[in-house]
Amino acid sequence: MKFVPRGLGGAADNSKGGKEGWRSRLKGILSAVIILSVLYLVLGFVADMSANLVPEETESEWFAWVDDVLLADAQAPPPELQAVLDKLITGSDLRPFDYRLCVLVDPTPNAFALPGGTITVTTGLLDMVKSDIGRAMVIGHELGHLEYRHGLKRLGRSLLLAVGMSMVGLDSNALLKQSSFLAEMKHSRSQEEESDSFGLNLVYSKYGTTEGAFEFFEEVHLLQGADEASLIESVQSWAHTHPLTENRLTNLKRQAIELAR
Repeated sequence: MKFVPRGLGGAADNSKGGKEGWRSRLKGILSAVIILSVLYLVLGFVADMSANLVPEETESEWFAWVDDVLLADAQAPPPELQAVLDKLITGSDLRPFDYRLCVLVDPTPNAFALPGGTITVTTGLLDMVKSDIGRAMVIGHELGHLEYRHGLKRLGRSLLLAVGMSMVGLDSNALLKQSSFLAEMKHSRSQEEESDSFGLNLVYSKYGTTEGAFEFFEEVHLLQGADEASLIESVQSWAHTHPLTENRLTNLKRQAIELAR
C-alpha cells in the first residue's frame, strides 16, 4: 500500500511569524495588570481602614524606636520654631499625640512627619523659610499628615501590596513594579494636597491670615525654575512624590481667598 503523508493543517503552521505568541504575551500582561489593579484597590482599602483603627497610644509605641535610630543625630528645635508648633497645637482638635519637633542637619530643604507625632525639619528648610507664618504652614502641613494617618497608610499599602504581589507571582515583573510605583506616587500626591489644605486651614485659624504662608512653596518654585543643576537636584527627590509646586500654589491661593471671605 502506498504511504500518503497526512497534512499538517493549521496546527503546525509556523509561517505566521509567532502571532499567537505575541497575543499570548499581551494577554498575560493584561491579566497581570488587572490582577494588580484589583490588588491595589482591595489591599489599599484594607490598609487605609486598618490604619484608621490604630489608637494613638499604639501608634506611638510602634514608632518609639524612631527617636533612637532615625533621629539619633537630630537637634532640638530653636525656640522660635518650637513656639510655632506650640501655637498650632494649643487648643486645636488634633490627634492626642505628644508632638515632638526636631531638626536634622541637612542642606536640602525638607520636612516630614513620622507616625507617632514626630515632625522633623532640615536646616536647609530653616535657612529657606524665615517667617513664623511660613514655617507654620510647613508644620501645619506635616500635622495634616499625622491627622490623616498618611504615614501609616503608606506603610500599610506598601507592605500589603508587596505581600499580595508575591503571593500571586507578580513581584518579579519590572513593568508591574513600575505601574504600582506610579499608582502609589499618585496616591502620595493626593495626600500632599490634602495636607496642604489642612495646614492652610490650621494656619488661618491661629494667625487670622494666610499672608506669607506660601513662603516655602514660592521658594521651591523659584528653585525649580533656576538654571543651576545643583539647585534643581536639591528639590528633585521631593518633587517626585509631590504635586507640581505651581499647581499647589494655585490651589492654596484659591483656598486662601475663600478663607478670607
